[in-house]
Amino acid sequence: MINFAKLWDILISRFPVFLQGAGITLQLAVVTVLFGSLLGLIVALIRRSHIKPLQWLMNAYIAFIRGTPLLVQTLLLVYGILPNVAGLMGIKMSKLVMCNIALIINSGAYMAEIIRSGIQSIDVGQGEAAATLGLSSGQTLRFVVLPQAVKVALPAMGNEFVAIIKESSIMYAVGVYELTYEANKMASTNYFYIETMLIAAMLYFVLTFAVTTLLNMWERRMRRGDRSV
Repeated sequence: MINFAKLWDILISRFPVFLQGAGITLQLAVVTVLFGSLLGLIVALIRRSHIKPLQWLMNAYIAFIRGTPLLVQTLLLVYGILPNVAGLMGIKMSKLVMCNIALIINSGAYMAEIIRSGIQSIDVGQGEAAATLGLSSGQTLRFVVLPQAVKVALPAMGNEFVAIIKESSIMYAVGVYELTYEANKMASTNYFYIETMLIAAMLYFVLTFAVTTLLNMWERRMRRGDRSV
């Protein structure tokens, strides 16, 4: 049975803690989407190249990331690979940065598939028309193909953004003070697990709902721009 009085009391008294955790969650998601999209674009373009070894390497990367759990990837990177890399480079790397790298590597594989499908959806004839106008292959990709591919892929990229917000909760397992970590720590001391985690769930919903609403508005605006041309 949910104690609504206690739920309200926890929300009011501990709201700054929840807000701090939500801020870390949103920071993880935004950085991951930005750099994950860039990584995905690079991977997608390499897969379109004619260099077979690079194609095989990118295919192996995507297959491995999509075929293994995010938690396993995070543990492997945070407690294994990244500390060793940081030690060899003589730098210090916080857990937050390492978790962001893990999320970026994971998201990059999915973004690569999303971007690749968006590029493939563009009619080949547009590239041929651009070539007749004197555009190079790079210019065609930059000014003709990619802008249209982004419009096609935007809904799937938005879904990936929402998924990252939720998947970032896995980072509590390695001690990053994001929303789930803060809520779990709080529940372990006040013993009101249902009420505390329900507040965390509501905050996740607010974040994902806000992101989804903004992306839908952006998508509708882009469509209106297409119709007005």
